[in-house]
Amino acid sequence: MSYPFFFDSRNSLNLFELQDKFKLLKDLYIKKALPKVLMLTGEKGSGKSTLVNHLLHSIFDENYNQKNNGIEGNSIFLKEYKKNIFSNIIYIKGADFKSVKIEDIRNLKSKIFQSTILNKDRFIIFDDIDLFNHNSLNALLKTIEEPSKNTYFILINNKAKPLLETIKSRALEIKIILNENQRLKIINKLTSFYELELILDPKTSKVSPGNFLKFNYLFKEYNISLNSDFCENISLLLNLYRKDKEILFINLIFFIVDYYFTNLKNTNDFKNYEIYETKNYILNNINKFMLYNINQNALLNAISSKLKYE
Repeated sequence: MSYPFFFDSRNSLNLFELQDKFKLLKDLYIKKALPKVLMLTGEKGSGKSTLVNHLLHSIFDENYNQKNNGIEGNSIFLKEYKKNIFSNIIYIKGADFKSVKIEDIRNLKSKIFQSTILNKDRFIIFDDIDLFNHNSLNALLKTIEEPSKNTYFILINNKAKPLLETIKSRALEIKIILNENQRLKIINKLTSFYELELILDPKTSKVSPGNFLKFNYLFKEYNISLNSDFCENISLLLNLYRKDKEILFINLIFFIVDYYFTNLKNTNDFKNYEIYETKNYILNNINKFMLYNINQNALLNAISSKLKYE
């Protein structure tokens, strides 16, 4: 399935509200004090990948606007980086490692020890590190423990699930946390920059800027409304997920579930423990649907029955 180009964080040409973190990382790099293993932790869509993107451009892209943190859209480096053919950078997404083999790790290790352009530093980016399977994480541990002289590892952790302590203990962790004012500022700047029609309300959505852009697009693309029947929305998104196996549809389901039950809580028609129990029941069943490939109709019937019962 094809998405708008702004879905890829490597297309984020501007850096909003994270200039202090950028300055910190760039200063550490210039002083040769940047940790060999760095982990950026925060909600998905909070700007971690964009921050890394701009750091790499500031190091390798001669056209990068150092003063205003701007990436030139026609930059040769940008094109090579997106195609994963710039030898100083290896970019790996967690989704690509769901069925990783030991041989894949060996190939990665051999790449790391190959020479780079002009023998400059190499960066290994592990995006969605929280989606790596257990075996791939264990195999990567040794690679992280034995970096070559000019190799840096950057782990991007979206906290989708707990990360192995053995991984966390080997990295310097920097948390990316946006306050409400920053969140709204970034959303407003991004929607204005991309000239997007607002389907969702930035204030009531309570999601990260990156997720807001994606969810807003999906709401428009598939005519989804928060005022529509709850089960109909879930059914539509489950069908889309079954077709494309795109985790984004599941993330949107979680958003709709959270929105729905938050509104129920605000009506005072239900007791908090009833809302909490029903919400958890639905989320647990959706997770089982993903993990064990349970029947979709059975899942929808279970959700519908639970809501009617409550």
